[in-house]
Amino acid sequence: MSKEEKEKPIVYTIEECQKCGLKTKRTFKIGDFVYMVGELCSKCKASTLITMIYAESVKV
Repeated sequence: MSKEEKEKPIVYTIEECQKCGLKTKRTFKIGDFVYMVGELCSKCKASTLITMIYAESVKV
C-alpha cells in the first residue's frame, strides 16, 4: 500500500432520542459506550441514548 492509499479510521457515535426518535451522529468521545445516556436532544430537549459506535475509513 503506497502513502496515497493509506486509510485512517474515524470513530462515530450515534445518539437516539428516547422521546421523539431523532438520531444524531457525532465523533466519538473517550468514555462513550452503548446504552450510555447522551446529550440532550436538539429537537425536543429530552435525553438521548447512545445506540451505536462504529468506525468509517477515510483516505489520508
